[in-house]
Amino acid sequence: MLLIGNGRLITRDPALPYLADGAVAVEGEVIKEVGPLADLKARYPAAEFVDARGGVIMPGLINAHTHIYSGLARGLAIEGNDPTNFLEVLEGMWWNIDRHLTLDGTRASAYATVLDCIRDGVTTIFDHHASFCEIPGSLFAIKDVC
Repeated sequence: MLLIGNGRLITRDPALPYLADGAVAVEGEVIKEVGPLADLKARYPAAEFVDARGGVIMPGLINAHTHIYSGLARGLAIEGNDPTNFLEVLEGMWWNIDRHLTLDGTRASAYATVLDCIRDGVTTIFDHHASFCEIPGSLFAIKDVC
């Protein structure tokens, strides 16, 4: 049993949408109970306690559109590429990156993307893995990272 508490709890439950000093009791992958920290500490005295340190405790966010393969391309500029429309962006940058991506690069991009998601509270991602220049095993590599 895990007890996450000492934070501002947002539940999305209309009957109890917010607790200033809330907690969540978790057993395995199941949320057993939410409520005031004092109540849950009394009910689950043997639970391992994770201190939210006054932060926000809330359901995970969902990123419904991401491209894992580009996780290492943020801020990247390709010399000589000066696109004026979307097709030129695709041809000059993204498809160029696709042609040079390796399985190790895919794996590294997945780590960068997944770690950013965890840091930002995103627990579910939908990747638009187009496989333009298919890299055999890339989906398995991404799965293993996730």
